[in-house]
Amino acid sequence: MSDSGEKARREAWTAYWSSGRLHSCAEGTADNYEGVISHFWRGIAERLRPTGRVLDLATGNGPLPLLFWQQKAGDVRIDAVDMAKLSPSWHRPDLHGQIRFHPGVALESLPFADGVFDLVVSQYGIEYADRNRAIAECARVAASDATVALVVHHTGSVLVAVGKEELAHQERLLAPDGLLASARVVLPWIAHARAGQIGPDGSADQARRGYNQAMQDLGEAIAGSPAPDLLMEARANVHAWLSGVQSQSLPTTSSMLDAYAGQLEAARLRTSEMVDCALDQSGLDAMAGMPGAALPRHRIGCGELAQAEGVLGWTIVAVPEAG
Repeated sequence: MSDSGEKARREAWTAYWSSGRLHSCAEGTADNYEGVISHFWRGIAERLRPTGRVLDLATGNGPLPLLFWQQKAGDVRIDAVDMAKLSPSWHRPDLHGQIRFHPGVALESLPFADGVFDLVVSQYGIEYADRNRAIAECARVAASDATVALVVHHTGSVLVAVGKEELAHQERLLAPDGLLASARVVLPWIAHARAGQIGPDGSADQARRGYNQAMQDLGEAIAGSPAPDLLMEARANVHAWLSGVQSQSLPTTSSMLDAYAGQLEAARLRTSEMVDCALDQSGLDAMAGMPGAALPRHRIGCGELAQAEGVLGWTIVAVPEAG
């Protein structure tokens, strides 16, 4: 990836985490850790000895450090890294002093000594990195009897299905004839008309027709989508901004439209990356072979995380062989 592409990626994820979300899944999914994911990680936490040390890779806003801290009653030390800038709203240094966040860290080059962690984990994160190098770093910093547990995106998961749907929504909204473009064109005409600054005008009528057509197309897309949340949010936001614009507030409203377009561009980058990095069975097999080579004394197990809503991801767990 080019330096400019890496910078855009880092900024997109930094903006996402600054919103306070806990996970990297598509925006239409719930922000919680109940059900099968919680059950899986609580089982992994039970492998920790009371004074163990944990490393969380691509931590985001730290849902796993929080879960492990709660599960082990604050007895374990947890280091959490991410390439983005981080400041989880739940983290209080006076209360969570055993949890340390390390922003701006690449998984391919970890700032830790060899063999210091009893548990290395990643949820929806390590698959975004250079996997061979990231797994090699996992093995380097893991103690000889450490457990490595990974949850990665699955091409057949409900999360990726929602991601693909939202990727189409993002592209629709940002298209040259989409809602945001048509709103930008009609916005000044609406503001000036409310100020009595223009009379009948062919350009204004054309702008209005373009906006109405975009809204109609959006309504049809909402009706036909299994995950229309993003489209509904965009429709409500744009309608509110145009309904309230006055001549004096035109610059502010224009800036709001531009900022929202920027948020959608960043979301499109993140969503595209999630879809592209999801693993099919052959990808899982290849990735599962990496810990096997890097941790030859470990037994590797793989599986699917699934609950009533469908598949949520793959699991890869490397545990030390007995004896």
